[in-house]
Amino acid sequence: MSDITIKKGDTRDWVFTISDADGSALNLTSATVQFQLRQSEDDTNSFFVRSTGGTGSDYISIGSPATGGEVTITPTASDWADVSDQWEGVYVGEFKVTDSNGAINYTKDVVINIEEALI
Repeated sequence: MSDITIKKGDTRDWVFTISDADGSALNLTSATVQFQLRQSEDDTNSFFVRSTGGTGSDYISIGSPATGGEVTITPTASDWADVSDQWEGVYVGEFKVTDSNGAINYTKDVVINIEEALI
């Protein structure tokens, strides 16, 4: 999974391939994928949350086939409301994959580098 860099006016979807330690794509069939953007790794507040099983589900999707481990996140203008007042910087995006039994079987952080003020 790669880090991403964002600049002012950037409206691209974020596409990630979630993989295990060996680099093999995770099978996301019957899984729930959650993503949250935070100021830092130990921050308990999130700028926004996406989950294929609930919150923000319109803006996160698992690719087809689900065995390829691909996840697409579509940030919206309202997602950046809190971040827009911040200086440029490095933020943390956390992925959590839960299986159909509710067991967490994967967590991973990704660095979100905002190179210039978003608004």
